Amino acid sequence: MGLRKAVFFIALRAHFRSSHFILLVAFILFCPPASKAHAAQVTLAWDASTDPNIAGYKVYYGNASGSYPTVVDAGKQTSCTVTNLSEGMAYYFAVTEYDKSSQESGYSNEVVYAPPSLCTFSLSPTANSFNSTGGAGTVGVITQAGCAWTAKRNVSWLIITSNSSGAGNGTVNYSVLSNSDGTSRTGTVTVAGKILTVSQSAVSPYSLTVAKAGNGNGTVSVNPAGSTFTGGTVVTLTATPDANSVFAGWSGGCSGTLLPCTITRNSNTLVTATFNIQRSTITARAGANGSISPAGAVAVGLGASQAFRITPNLGYRIADVKVDGVSIGNTSSYLFGNVMSNHTIDASFTPANRFWR
Repeated sequence: MGLRKAVFFIALRAHFRSSHFILLVAFILFCPPASKAHAAQVTLAWDASTDPNIAGYKVYYGNASGSYPTVVDAGKQTSCTVTNLSEGMAYYFAVTEYDKSSQESGYSNEVVYAPPSLCTFSLSPTANSFNSTGGAGTVGVITQAGCAWTAKRNVSWLIITSNSSGAGNGTVNYSVLSNSDGTSRTGTVTVAGKILTVSQSAVSPYSLTVAKAGNGNGTVSVNPAGSTFTGGTVVTLTATPDANSVFAGWSGGCSGTLLPCTITRNSNTLVTATFNIQRSTITARAGANGSISPAGAVAVGLGASQAFRITPNLGYRIADVKVDGVSIGNTSSYLFGNVMSNHTIDASFTPANRFWR
């Protein structure tokens, strides 16, 4: 069976001869099979000090935090192998340095090695949920000092942003990307066999309401068809008036009279299409000494009817009525039925005949 290896890093902050320094120390632990008693060994490696007065380094260790009954003088070497450690026991390590006068610095930060048999793990929380926009989250790792762990995710949209590994208690930071799909999804972060379940909701569907206004009629088609759409969906609306109407324009989510109208769904939207009855104009004119009613430019809905009355003044009679330039006689009324185009009506008058005895 091969050796098991674990790597730890600490910062050594010590005070020596009134000078402060930081020494990075790497602990590499080799643990042979458990069947060999007193076979565990620890190899420690650190960066050499830049102080020319440093004469060597000492490694202290024991089975309780802050208590180091055993010391190994590593000399000027920047690594040291501690042998004959009992398998299944935790060990606490610290390093010092000393000068040529045997003055010794304080202890470095303590580093713990805990064999897997002594480690238990739990996560807090064990589940978290996000909306479709995503966001950042954390999960706490709870374990004994020196127990090493690694965090892994199982989906691409769930990203571990920092602290993907550590020893002892710690916090894993992660982020969740936005979900542009119409379905919810679930991913996990696994730490030392313990699972954090991360769920994310789907994009909320946006409603599209189409309304019609005006006194005409028509239809509005929606492509793709439907009344609810996921965010980012491009929707095209086309207004088609019926034979007796005209499209007068959009309001709400669309504007102007451009056909078709294209919108991108990112909110609930109301779009109104206005249809008006198509109109024709009948121009009614009366000459001197009489009147026509109604007079002037008279708007008539397509297919509708419009009546006119011609009235002479006192002492006059109707001489002639012309419709679209064609005489129809001296009628006192005229009805335009099923109007489909523009027309004219003109009335003229002449003095009435008088008879005397």
